[in-house]
Amino acid sequence: MSTYYGDIKGTWQFMSAALLEKPGHSHVFEDDVESFVHVLGWTALSYLPSPMDRYSRMDLVSYLYDHSWKTSSGEKGGLVKALHLEVGDYPPEEFTLTEPSPILELIWDIASPFRARYNDPPTEAQLRRFEDFKALVSNGQLDEESLNDQLVHRYQLGIHRLSSSEWFLGTIQDALQRPGWPAKDGGGAKLTICTEDTARQGVGTDFLLISASSGPLKRSTTLPPPAPQDKRSRLDDSSEGGVTRE
Repeated sequence: MSTYYGDIKGTWQFMSAALLEKPGHSHVFEDDVESFVHVLGWTALSYLPSPMDRYSRMDLVSYLYDHSWKTSSGEKGGLVKALHLEVGDYPPEEFTLTEPSPILELIWDIASPFRARYNDPPTEAQLRRFEDFKALVSNGQLDEESLNDQLVHRYQLGIHRLSSSEWFLGTIQDALQRPGWPAKDGGGAKLTICTEDTARQGVGTDFLLISASSGPLKRSTTLPPPAPQDKRSRLDDSSEGGVTRE
């Protein structure tokens, strides 16, 4: 079920960071693929059994998918999603599963091209250096695999993969053929917390994460938890305060 947030239509937690950061942004193919990535990520973090303690896990889910702020032109969000996609930390490395499963690797794989979407394009100087580097590879002076370490190569590869659905479908099909999928891979208990529990965290309102099948996601949140400086410093400059969305 879709919900309107100003000019934005959709389920907030699953919308692309680009659409949440720039509500007037034209809806493109990459937004649809990114939404699929967020559906998988949110479901894994919310339902799959994990050794992470309950409250840390809820903080992580809310931090990654609920973060928003108000501006003079309306409500915006997506910075946390964009940041984790930009640095290649999606799903966040702090989240692990109780039992090994290829699902996290699959999510990481299909999220990886979005590093190109949320990073700046290479500069002219970087492109020239990369051409020189490719010449050395062509002459046999460097191994071809060394291209994978080059920023320009990773950026161009990501942009190429974001241009159609073929790579994403192939990656999912390949992942389903891998060994290691657990025989019993059902979800764990639903990640919900009642008013009494939230009071223990010093939060004055209910915090509910409910399945998408039972209606639009609802949330009531305070400011996100303190952010490590190496990954979350962008939030300090962009947020004008936490908001509550029902």
